[in-house]
Amino acid sequence: MKRSNNVDEVYSVTQHYQEYFTFEEESWLSNPNNAAIVEGENVGFAELKDCGVYWVHFCFHTARGRQAVDLTKRMLSFLFDEVRYNSLVGLIAEDNRKARWLIRQVGFKSVGMTDTPNGVCEMFIFTRKDLNGI
Repeated sequence: MKRSNNVDEVYSVTQHYQEYFTFEEESWLSNPNNAAIVEGENVGFAELKDCGVYWVHFCFHTARGRQAVDLTKRMLSFLFDEVRYNSLVGLIAEDNRKARWLIRQVGFKSVGMTDTPNGVCEMFIFTRKDLNGI
């Protein structure tokens, strides 16, 4: 597992999920406040939004089920230990049941549904103190 700013490495995963990744990888990766954590064909993204709060998204091309849960836990530990984040937020589309299951399995807490420009999403929060539980 490593932090990567390599556009080709990140794009090799996100290209399979273009409906979810509408950002321009090179610009996003050039921001030193953002982090892409890569392991094989799986990427975790953390983007600074405001006041030390990072929004996260996980894009797993090969990890599924329990393997994805374990990988997410390791990525969270990496983000908190190596990158030194304090709070993470995830927004997951209401109809994406698999992703909502995954994020609960690693300890994110739901704070309810919210309207977004992309439709209704469930918002989840994870803090440094939650890390002790995984």
